[in-house]
Amino acid sequence: MILPLFHRLLTTLGASLAVVVLGSSAQAFTVAKNVNTGKPPVEKVVIFEKGKPTTNLTLESTDSCKAEFKDGSLESKFVGEGAIKVVLRWKPQGNLPESFDLEKYTYVVLTMRLEGNVKTKQPNGKFSETRGGNLWFPIVMFNAAGENVGSANIADACDDGKTPAQTVTINIPVVLFTLWMHDLKKVSGVGFTWDKTRAGSERDFRLVVDKIALAD
Repeated sequence: MILPLFHRLLTTLGASLAVVVLGSSAQAFTVAKNVNTGKPPVEKVVIFEKGKPTTNLTLESTDSCKAEFKDGSLESKFVGEGAIKVVLRWKPQGNLPESFDLEKYTYVVLTMRLEGNVKTKQPNGKFSETRGGNLWFPIVMFNAAGENVGSANIADACDDGKTPAQTVTINIPVVLFTLWMHDLKKVSGVGFTWDKTRAGSERDFRLVVDKIALAD
């Protein structure tokens, strides 16, 4: 797919978010944010962190991916063929506002892992277990109406281009979300989605999230 490949190219090259100004006879480019500074991201807003109080947080999930706070982490098991939708919402607390403009930040910081694999039914009736490197599993931004307003494939922001099976911290450039060209000015939910599987395939995964934050 062209768009995910373009995402990967942007991440690999340490892309700059640019604003295109059209003139009468030429195009000029003004760099608005440079994500290739070489400096570690500075966290500005923590939405969720393992071990911290969750009294201001709520979870929404479908039957095929029941989500809960377990052992301080956000955990969800993906079992079967159904579509996946997990949404973390919050009430304002500290420096976490009711909603935020994602484009005011440079990175979404995500500490997570996705354990497990896909089970595919064979002609003999038995199931084989496989796991690709890039599972095309995204982190998603939602508005108050529950609409997906921005999505970034997690593997595109990983150095090895793979969806992590072991816990890692990933700094996802906000430019990967803004390519959707949707309104990211009032994000009030963060979560994960996955379409229904193909016929004959079933998921057997466990998502464990330890942190979601916004950084510059």
